[in-house]
Amino acid sequence: MYPTLLKIGSVSISSFSVMVLIAFLVAYYFCELEVVRKKADRSLSDLLLIMSVLGGLGGAKLLFLYQNATLSQVISDPLRYLSSGYTFLGGVTGAILLVFILSRVKRISFWFLTDCCAPGLVIAYGIGRIGCFLVGDDYGIPTDLPWGMSFPHGAPPTIQQVHPTQLYDTILMLVLFYFLWSIRKKGTANGWLTSITFICIGIERFLIEYIRNTTPSFIPGISQAQLMSLVLILVGIIKLIQISLKTNKKPEWS
Repeated sequence: MYPTLLKIGSVSISSFSVMVLIAFLVAYYFCELEVVRKKADRSLSDLLLIMSVLGGLGGAKLLFLYQNATLSQVISDPLRYLSSGYTFLGGVTGAILLVFILSRVKRISFWFLTDCCAPGLVIAYGIGRIGCFLVGDDYGIPTDLPWGMSFPHGAPPTIQQVHPTQLYDTILMLVLFYFLWSIRKKGTANGWLTSITFICIGIERFLIEYIRNTTPSFIPGISQAQLMSLVLILVGIIKLIQISLKTNKKPEWS
């Protein structure tokens, strides 16, 4: 674990913050490549970065606070709760909301914008999870597997051997990014790539929740993250069906 990458005087730079910064920059790079390839206004890349940063960090923080603290706890010790702790699915939700608002303001297809962002979102998630690993956050349940790890200085600390689910996420997201990047030119309908991304991310997160210490939902045996994952999967499936019906619709002859 390397929670602090650099310390200058009393100022510490955390590994998590650095990895989040790298994640956004890499996502921006691939998003700009897609914007250029689709021959759209290149300024969209900058706007999408702003919306992703604001919505992603804001949504990730709000869901973390909802899952881990009461309002009175936050008010009594704001520095503790506001200085750390984020949830990926909250970040996705927040980013999607602000991108949707951007699409209305710019009068551009929401699905066009999300298609530009989809591959970058996936690789950014993978990079961000490296930051979680470095600070010992979001690890899994105890395991006897040879690659199990302990996080004695983690958040929270554990001396048990646990699943390094952060690394599982990183590996799977790199594979998914490669897949999405290789097929991105095959679909022509707006929302096609986004739908596949939602389905794949939803399935991956739903399954990995079974080996994570997570927040339960009102449904026994199902976590809050799994419920949100099911929503992502459902949205992706519905959009693909909509695209398929629209593509296969036969012209009406009079």
